[in-house]
Amino acid sequence: MTDDATRHPVANHELFPGTDGHWAADPDDDLADVPWLDGDTGTDDDSLPVTGRTLDDARDALDVLMRVVGPERDGPPALWFLVLDAADQVLPLVLPIAEVPTVPDAVVAANLVHVLASVLEHDAPGGSVVVGYVRRGGGDLGAFEAGWSSALHVGAHREAVRIRAEAAIGRDRARILSTSW
Repeated sequence: MTDDATRHPVANHELFPGTDGHWAADPDDDLADVPWLDGDTGTDDDSLPVTGRTLDDARDALDVLMRVVGPERDGPPALWFLVLDAADQVLPLVLPIAEVPTVPDAVVAANLVHVLASVLEHDAPGGSVVVGYVRRGGGDLGAFEAGWSSALHVGAHREAVRIRAEAAIGRDRARILSTSW
């Protein structure tokens, strides 16, 4: 897999000269006026705008994560978990864990994976998760991403949770770190 296939073009603020690189910085951006990104879904059912979408590859996974995380990519460190069913369709269930420590906590990671295992068993047998490591200065493999990835993989192995893809997402860049496609 090449970098071109794993970098999300919207995360590159060079596409919008004169902007600061924020997700909806360009008023002509097709996501600039999506009410869900401002905390309002614009619907009565509160469904995610990507629910039901089948992810075929790493590019799809990164695109969906970018849409779901939206402007939160400019915030403090967070973990985002997107749940997929056995056919790799996005379920209307996202687990954002805000303001996590930059150094992973093994107990917290184990508990998170345990909750994910329970959700998958109940709502998506045979399913998997896509993990987003989100922080303002992120978007590539750093100590935050590597540490949390390692901690989550230990728990995932113990709980038999399949991590379909992992992505690093920052204010100015984003990329897939690993996939199992």
